[in-house]
Amino acid sequence: MAEQHNRPQPPNLDDYQAMMSDLRAPEQLREAVLKEARARRGGASTAATGKGPSRPSVFFRHHRTRILVIAACAALLLGAGTTALALNSPGGFGIVNDLMAEPPSPDENAAKEPVAKENSLELDTSQFKGGGGYSGPWYNPADDSFWSYEWAGYKYHFNIRCTGNNIETITYEIEGERSYFEIIDTTVTQEQRVHVYHYPKTATFDFSHQESIDNTRIVEIYVGFPLSESGLEAYRRLMAEGHSYDAAAQLDAAVEEGAARELTGSVLSATATFADGSTQTKSYLIEAPDLGNPTSYTFTEITGN
Repeated sequence: MAEQHNRPQPPNLDDYQAMMSDLRAPEQLREAVLKEARARRGGASTAATGKGPSRPSVFFRHHRTRILVIAACAALLLGAGTTALALNSPGGFGIVNDLMAEPPSPDENAAKEPVAKENSLELDTSQFKGGGGYSGPWYNPADDSFWSYEWAGYKYHFNIRCTGNNIETITYEIEGERSYFEIIDTTVTQEQRVHVYHYPKTATFDFSHQESIDNTRIVEIYVGFPLSESGLEAYRRLMAEGHSYDAAAQLDAAVEEGAARELTGSVLSATATFADGSTQTKSYLIEAPDLGNPTSYTFTEITGN
């Protein structure tokens, strides 16, 4: 029975790379290769003329194996590099040239035409905390008269804004028996002071400039109301006795509560005029949840009728 022999495994890419890293061609080998090449060229000429042998030199034969290994490694490494390049290409091995013929895929980052936003309007009352103050006896815009001290006036800072799309201007309207806007014209001269204060039911703002206080005007909400018994008592004490911290604090508390009670039940409407000329109006009921400590207000949108 024939003896079984284990056939050696053929070298793989790692073996050739390891062999290549360890292999260094000496200068003597390079000279021998060049010498053999010259000898072969000369031998070929001699053979053509029928003179002399054309066998390789002994030294060349001794190193033929190593030269073949070097050539094989070089070829293998070149092939491995080409394979790696193909495998790392976007299309995988073998279709690099085909990619040039394919149309380029659309660029997701390319500039797209902006999509027109629909007209919209929202009221932002997050900054409205009821800040303001007592302004003395109530001035009644309806008949252009000041009432007695038993009636008080109060100014609320109008720090309300609108948000939305395509808005050019916003017009506010306040509905309430004694609720108005107070608009102070800051551009008039001292001689024209009589025309400084205006008390309309509406006020208009540019969407890009909704500040209620600027270099041309000051816009606030102005309400009037009768003082409570506690407020009247504090007012009389101040008039009779002069300044008193207790009486002043009592009057302030009465004024704050009276103003909140008057503003509660008023309706604020906001009408937006859009770039296309169309309009949209939203109305909100104003309420003070805690009249005894009016530091917050709610604006509830009114729907339907």
